[in-house]
Amino acid sequence: MITLSPTAALRQRAARLRREGVQVFDFSAGELDLPTPAHVVTAAIDAARRPENHRYGPTGGETRLRQAIANRLAPRTTTALDDSNVLVTNGAKQALFNTFMALLEPGDEVLIPAPYWVTFPSSVRLAGGSPVIVQPSAGELKITPDNLEAARTPSTRAMVLCSPNNPTGMVYDASELRALLTWAAEHGVWIVSDETYVDLGFRPVPAPGQVEPGVSDRLITVGSVSKSYAMTGWRVGWMSGPKKVIDAAAAVQSHTTSNVGRIAQAAALAALTGPDVTAEFRAVLRDRLTACQAVLEPLGLFRTPPDGAFYVFPDIRAFAPDDVTVADRLLDAGVITVPGASFGAPGHLRLSFAIAEEDLRRGLSTMAELLDGRAA
Repeated sequence: MITLSPTAALRQRAARLRREGVQVFDFSAGELDLPTPAHVVTAAIDAARRPENHRYGPTGGETRLRQAIANRLAPRTTTALDDSNVLVTNGAKQALFNTFMALLEPGDEVLIPAPYWVTFPSSVRLAGGSPVIVQPSAGELKITPDNLEAARTPSTRAMVLCSPNNPTGMVYDASELRALLTWAAEHGVWIVSDETYVDLGFRPVPAPGQVEPGVSDRLITVGSVSKSYAMTGWRVGWMSGPKKVIDAAAAVQSHTTSNVGRIAQAAALAALTGPDVTAEFRAVLRDRLTACQAVLEPLGLFRTPPDGAFYVFPDIRAFAPDDVTVADRLLDAGVITVPGASFGAPGHLRLSFAIAEEDLRRGLSTMAELLDGRAA
């Protein structure tokens, strides 16, 4: 059964607390608090004035945007890309749904490394597949080929990679990534690479298509402008890969949402081809990560600093064995976190530091006081 995303449910609880007059420090948000860049908004306003943008557009997306995405992805692969290898979707979530609808037959299994983004298993189920959660070795937050092999069955069709990872912020280095891709190639497994946070890496993020070119004919790359350009509400994402898969996914989209709003596509084109704002965003996030470190490290909660994205994922089992209970206690104090159990990693909490710095510091302080008073 498909249920409401845990983060969506937490947003609802946060809104209720605010209505009740409770001061809320929301660490559950998966979006930057920064505004969409001005030149992107201007492009959307200009597009809204053109009557042709008030009508249906091509299901697969505007050609100029598809080509801009192909150009953006080209340095991360050794395979030639053009607009025919790209489908514009309503955010990365629809890209994942389309991908699994195009790839899977009922009963096909998809290997999903834990910790995982909450939407991965549901996307597989919606497409009639079976998600198989792959746990890393004890004490680790990354999987290895041995972990994958232990989970493989004759029904294994695909595997998901997410680097930088949500919820951990971890990045697979080139050697780690190559080992996983070599395993996938040996067993004919499709790779679905979620690169939503790739522009928010604090160090270079190796690309599957560069690290192991031999997997390109079984590689689907998913991304969006949501995180890198503070455009979560614009709902523009994409999938890229072999043309036969893109064509099949476009057919799925033609029967679900059809084209992405043309005004939002114009905004996304401006984001991808205009001034680069991602360096500025990364600098802001680094400062906020430093603020997290200052509070969490003395508590022993900063042992695995993230390599990218805007999450920290501390192991809180020294304070209490049940992350859901800890999250509830924090919620009572007005601090909203996401239990690690939601991501297949009990004993952890996900904290987003993509919030205003004053709220970040005050929320962290409240959290530290509560945890320190219950330390084992």
